[in-house]
Amino acid sequence: MTTEKLLMELSSVDGPTGYEDAVAEKIREILGGGERTKLGGLIYKIEGSGKGRVGIFAHIDEIGMLVSKKAGNGFFYLDTVGGVDPKLLPSSKVKVLTKKGVVRGVIGIIAPHLTPPEKKGKVQEFDEIVLDATMSDWQSIEVGDRVVVDVKPSKLGELVTGKALDDRAGCVSLIKTKEFLEKLRYDWDVYLVFSTREEHGFGSPGASSIAYELDLDWAIVVDVTIAEKVEGYEQMKIGEGPAIGIGPFIDKELHEKAVETAKRHGIKHQIEVLPMRTGTDNEGVRAARTGTRTLLISIPLKYMHTPVEVVDPKDVEETARLMAHLISEMEV
Repeated sequence: MTTEKLLMELSSVDGPTGYEDAVAEKIREILGGGERTKLGGLIYKIEGSGKGRVGIFAHIDEIGMLVSKKAGNGFFYLDTVGGVDPKLLPSSKVKVLTKKGVVRGVIGIIAPHLTPPEKKGKVQEFDEIVLDATMSDWQSIEVGDRVVVDVKPSKLGELVTGKALDDRAGCVSLIKTKEFLEKLRYDWDVYLVFSTREEHGFGSPGASSIAYELDLDWAIVVDVTIAEKVEGYEQMKIGEGPAIGIGPFIDKELHEKAVETAKRHGIKHQIEVLPMRTGTDNEGVRAARTGTRTLLISIPLKYMHTPVEVVDPKDVEETARLMAHLISEMEV
């Protein structure tokens, strides 16, 4: 399956934090195997010589919402799961993942003709945002049901846009790493780890628990990074290859080896300075057991945590190629 098709297929699957089963099963289907974890993730082992263990991590969950209260007659109040910006929601179509199946609805907004002057041009807060499911079988919706935006991925020229590319783009890079490794020699036992519950931001339990269990020699965490020009952020650029992280939470030797490997194999890459916590699974993996040497590689992405995230499939492939060569050339 092409990188582009994989991105669009995984973007299409719904997996808000804590409800990632559908994503894990789709990836297991693509890989043709894998072991499910207690927290809902997936581990796929690639056999090496058994002399050492390396893990590659990408999280499968996406931001979303949950039904927090019934407003009556098919209307429901929502709350956020992960970094959902309320200004994105009005005028959106959504899916409610109920026990009886998917219920579709919309998050409407009062027509400008009826909006009071003091509210015109202002962003609604979550306590003002209401899901309208009156056109569907809304009786099956319960408090606590998960809600995701209802959007299909599509192509933008050579790029792909859609929801949940944070971090399904990382998941695709792991799948592609497996393909590259099939053409290389390596001694490591390699574990592809598709972790859960990253987006809630409290210690990455889905990744840290697996890192503890596997007792890895070193690990690579793959996530996405901001590819827009924003004041206060170093801009990573789409189409310029993976961003190799450097900072106090990144193993210095692994960073240097990754840069050296990228240069030797002509892999486009960027350097991302990370002076503080990275906000990724890196922190959870790094702290497992007595500590795990970690490297963070990030895929440039535009419009993070929106329904129109954008990535370049070539950046995803170059991320995979870099990881495969790094694994092949690191000594056990």
